[in-house]
Amino acid sequence: METTRLGQLVEQALAWDLGDKDGPPDLEGAVAVIREIHDQARLLSKAVETAVERVPPDSALYILGQTALGEAQRRLPEPVPWERRRAVERAQNLARLSQTLLQRAAELEAVHGPSPPRCT
Repeated sequence: METTRLGQLVEQALAWDLGDKDGPPDLEGAVAVIREIHDQARLLSKAVETAVERVPPDSALYILGQTALGEAQRRLPEPVPWERRRAVERAQNLARLSQTLLQRAAELEAVHGPSPPRCT
């Protein structure tokens, strides 16, 4: 997972202006960003899940990590909308979720170091 790319996608999606009906992106562009953010956020949520397993259950980091994971479980399965405004809203919602997951991952790594690779 390339967090730099995810950060770029997050910035891009959050910069879109819903009030500008003729501005970027078009529906196809929004859907492409949704799919890419979705895939990156899914990988990131797995990394956060692995890191949270190494934290004591009574710690604030554990609670914050579990909260972010619960939000990811609710938001990631949502379908891709096929109307421009809704697609932009979905991309922006995924971008905000990704920001939270990136923050949790950074906090967990700062305390416990990088998570070991996960075997599936």
